[in-house]
Amino acid sequence: MAHLSRPKGDPVKIPEGPARVEQIYSIINSMGEPHPGQFFYELEPAEVINVLLDADDLMGAKQTRPHPRNGENVPDWSKYGHIEARLVYSKESIEDIRIFAPMDSNIKEYPRPGEYVIIANYFGESYYTTKLNMFNSVNLNANPGISRLIDPIAIENYRIKEFIGNIKIREIMAREGDITFNGRFGQSIRFGSNITELNDADGNLIPDTGEPQSPNIKIRAGQGMVSRVANAPILENINLDGSSLYLTTNEVVGLNQYPSRVTDLDPKKFDGKQIVLNSDRLVFNSKGTDIFAYSSRDINLVSKNRIVLEGHNNVYLGTAPKQGETTGWTAPRKGPSSQNPNIQPALKGDETMDIIELLIDYLNEFAITIQSAHGSVVDFVVPISDIIDGASGLSGKLTELKKRLNDPKSDIVKVI
Repeated sequence: MAHLSRPKGDPVKIPEGPARVEQIYSIINSMGEPHPGQFFYELEPAEVINVLLDADDLMGAKQTRPHPRNGENVPDWSKYGHIEARLVYSKESIEDIRIFAPMDSNIKEYPRPGEYVIIANYFGESYYTTKLNMFNSVNLNANPGISRLIDPIAIENYRIKEFIGNIKIREIMAREGDITFNGRFGQSIRFGSNITELNDADGNLIPDTGEPQSPNIKIRAGQGMVSRVANAPILENINLDGSSLYLTTNEVVGLNQYPSRVTDLDPKKFDGKQIVLNSDRLVFNSKGTDIFAYSSRDINLVSKNRIVLEGHNNVYLGTAPKQGETTGWTAPRKGPSSQNPNIQPALKGDETMDIIELLIDYLNEFAITIQSAHGSVVDFVVPISDIIDGASGLSGKLTELKKRLNDPKSDIVKVI
């Protein structure tokens, strides 16, 4: 907030004896100030006492309005995000704690009690803006007591809800040309690139770095890297950070993924124009209609455990026919398959094998029965040797085939 400050001593020199012209001119010029020798400051730091972020804060700070029906005092939500703070220089007393509005109504950086913000006055209103970087920490920059007139080490009555101090939280390491945003809790956004050549611990150039025309955006929540060096910045690490979203154009992302057994489809490295997501869980949910996944080449799904495809109506697997293409099968069928002869239901392994087992049993029963078949000539019964041999052979082969009913069943793909 704008304030005046007088330096120690009297800056106005009163001449002894008759004044010279230049001395009089100097004194007259000094009269244009509010008081001779005072300095004017447009901005002023203030110590944050409380941040109004809930109904209790507003009521406690007496930021209320009468209810339109019963006249009772209720929180004035137009003061949401305002702060209670004590000006460092122009306060009248320790009890002189005032309300200040945030400078920007869209982007707000809420300070913590004990930190310091810059106060400015425009059109008769006082606003707070960015907090002072007291310790170059993205997590906490509190230094209580500076705004007190006397007894600066006394305990201030801050209204603190959560303890957010964590010396392990660091800002992300920046490269030339980067624009970075650091949160207090280990989250960050970097608008950067891969144009900087990086070296390893031995001083050797790291491959795939120093690439021109390589903009990227890296978003992460949950710092994974930990530095033992005080105040040293850290780099993002897509494998250690909690959740990450990388948008890259000409950069290799060192993602550790579960490898695919189909080696010709498994990428040797994640490079080029890509979007990489990494977290403990990824959830894609469509509230209204559909989720689409298209690829000009392959769509690979690899799981260490199971892959579950559940459709409460239909599940389709296979390649859709080209327009005008037919399979020669035109018999009408029920359900969705009648619209396209290429769409056919998958077989359920166990039920299919049950039917085939019954078929084998029926054929085996028939073969055993036909073995006793005889022909007759007049009153003589004549065995039919060819039928007996064939039926006996069929019975043996069917018995052997019955032992292989589980062979066609997939150990991986299950159909409900």
